[in-house]
Amino acid sequence: MEFSQIEKRLIEAFDVFDNAKVHQVDVRELGTIIRSLGCVITEAELQEIQVEVEDVENNCVPQDRFVEYMCKAIGEQKYKPTDPEDLLKAFQVLDPENRGYILRNELEKAVTEVGEPFTVQEVNEMMSIACDSQTNRINYENYINLLIPKIPTDKNIFAMSEIKGA
Repeated sequence: MEFSQIEKRLIEAFDVFDNAKVHQVDVRELGTIIRSLGCVITEAELQEIQVEVEDVENNCVPQDRFVEYMCKAIGEQKYKPTDPEDLLKAFQVLDPENRGYILRNELEKAVTEVGEPFTVQEVNEMMSIACDSQTNRINYENYINLLIPKIPTDKNIFAMSEIKGA
């Protein structure tokens, strides 16, 4: 059977966690595998994926179900990271004076009150990376650069799907 580039990349990522080499992984590894591919998923989306791919009797994820589901999701551009330009625009909405930074309390308010709210732990984790502890400022261009996954084109499943679709 001939595998596409995307299928090969999905199998490669899956195999990292398939220590017993039995073409299945513990269901608790699912989010880590998906995120290692550069996909951005919420916990709710992870639960939805788990329902689709889990072998409930064995508490595992079979490789074939994982690859089939993820090929379809990637083809639909699901879980694709946001473009840096879109992130920049979102931060600029919070910075009407165009200072190039926002204050910690402004970002905390936005991420806990708009959209899917962040937990206190998520806010603290984000701020430990994003916020200058001495000034309480977030230089959002620097932060965006930290957020964007640095995945080589030959390993980036979304780049592969765009090439395939072209």
